Amino acid sequence: MKKTLLVVSTVLSMLFAGFAFSADSPCLADRHVAKGVKCEVCHVAPTPGAVVKVNKEKCLACHQSYEVLAQKTAKLEPNPHFNHMGAVRCTDCHTGHTKGQLMCNDCHKFDLQPK
Repeated sequence: MKKTLLVVSTVLSMLFAGFAFSADSPCLADRHVAKGVKCEVCHVAPTPGAVVKVNKEKCLACHQSYEVLAQKTAKLEPNPHFNHMGAVRCTDCHTGHTKGQLMCNDCHKFDLQPK
C-alpha cells in the first residue's frame, strides 16, 4: 500500500511539475498544450505516424492575421509582426519544439525573443 501511494504521489508530482514548466517553457508547443490546444489542432497527419510541418495558414486559423498580431505586439520595438519583410512564415521565428529565434537577427541585432 505504501509503495502504491509513493508511486502515485511521484507520478502526480511529475505531472504537476510538467504543467508548471509548460506554461513558462520557451517551446511554443508546450505553451499551446498548457492552454489546452491539442497537437492535432496544428499537426493533421494524412496517414498515422506521418510528420507534418505546420504552415502559416494553420497558425493564422487561430491567430487571425498579421495585422491582428501586429496590434498585439505594437508595444515591442521593433514590432516583429509589422516589418519590412512582410508576412513571413510563422516558423521563421516560432519553432514548435525548440526555443524560437528571431529571424530579424539574421541581419539586425534586436533584443527580442520570440515566444
